Amino acid sequence: MIILYGGTFDPLHIGHLVVANEVHAAFRPDRFIFMPAAHSPLKSRHAVATDEERLKMLTLGIAGLGFGEVSTFELERRGQSYTYDTVKYLAESDPDIYVVIGTDQYDQLHNWYRIDELHQMCTFIVVNRSVEYQQVEEAVSFHIPRIDVSSTEIRTRLAAGKTVKFWLTEDIESYVRKERIYEKEKSD
Repeated sequence: MIILYGGTFDPLHIGHLVVANEVHAAFRPDRFIFMPAAHSPLKSRHAVATDEERLKMLTLGIAGLGFGEVSTFELERRGQSYTYDTVKYLAESDPDIYVVIGTDQYDQLHNWYRIDELHQMCTFIVVNRSVEYQQVEEAVSFHIPRIDVSSTEIRTRLAAGKTVKFWLTEDIESYVRKERIYEKEKSD
């Protein structure tokens, strides 16, 4: 079994790591793959951090988790990052694929590229972080405690020189501050 956890990860924060840890502990996959997106077709903005910086943050996060691997498949392809293409690629090595998404993405699944075919190729794990726990159809509903941390807020706080202690791991915060990754961005 492969679990695919994709996203911009700009930056990789404690919320991402809690999701990964909880899903990994519950499902115990053979492979847990973090897949940084080159560009999500449903997001209007590109990552602020470079691909190399996002990969470094993922490497630091995985070291802290003690499991997982990073795939650069979508970064190497460039252009739009379609989950359909990624799952098709991964299915060549293991057809038992689960894709981690949030309820916000679940609500947009009807807009996803080749979604009907994608439903046949993988199972979605819908991480439900809302106070009102909701069941989902045609997917595995997975509830975790609500953690209100967003990459946008972290970038804004870093740009303003505010603290992000416990929002990022120490290693990731140290790296982000040393490289001054988000200092130029004043707001989103």
